[in-house]
Amino acid sequence: MLAADQAESLRRMLAPRTTRRIAVLGCEPGAGATTVALGLASALALQGERVLLVDEDIAGARATRLANAAPRGTLAQVLAGTMSAQEAAGQRGAGAPEVLPGDPRAAGSAAGLQGYRTVLCDARPGADGSLSPFAGDAHNAIVVLQPERASLTAAYACIKRLHHQYAWREFQLVVNGAAGEAGVEAVVGNLARTAGQYLGVQVRLAGAMPADPLVARSMSLGRCVVEAFPGAPATAVLRRIAAGIAAWPIPAAIDARAASAPGASAMACQF
Repeated sequence: MLAADQAESLRRMLAPRTTRRIAVLGCEPGAGATTVALGLASALALQGERVLLVDEDIAGARATRLANAAPRGTLAQVLAGTMSAQEAAGQRGAGAPEVLPGDPRAAGSAAGLQGYRTVLCDARPGADGSLSPFAGDAHNAIVVLQPERASLTAAYACIKRLHHQYAWREFQLVVNGAAGEAGVEAVVGNLARTAGQYLGVQVRLAGAMPADPLVARSMSLGRCVVEAFPGAPATAVLRRIAAGIAAWPIPAAIDARAASAPGASAMACQF
């Protein structure tokens, strides 16, 4: 594992310096998007990246608490240029992601976020189900679902809505609480074929997280599973997904649109 992480860190250092913006979306409440967003942020940080996690859970700040972070400012202040990202996030130890509270109303230049290799957002939709103003500028979308029929239906509806609202063409799926990867691949394959046929979008399985009791245990301890239990089955899946993110495409059209739009943002959010 150590040798693989060192090789991955070297590959990332040699890759073009583009700040990748990832939207982590739960297709329904309780799907596990916070677990995935924080887990991936922690796994990427352990691989040597400078990572930012935006926590848009204004009331509960769950990701911030589980990351044991104590930010001194907010995303809104960074985008407005009144604080640097480093000042706002505060001091963090090596191998830990930086965390900022988000705000759906925040707007401004994303230039202050260019020091990060990856930005993930664990956020909330508006009352009408729409995302924050930052969502449309995400390079990649991760939809988190559970291995149940109702969740699959919700995932398809989520993908359809996001495609029609933001013209997203590619989606990564993370199945949370999977009993086995073989069965998950078959189910996701059906969803991918349906989405491709009727929506013209690409849906891929990024990973299947097992029903791991250590996830709940880490949360009861107020910690992220990747940090608390490095040998947990869920941690292994999250680290594997994180290692593959660098190969995901970054649509050039999104960067061009973000560069030409005044106050264009760098984030995206979760249902």
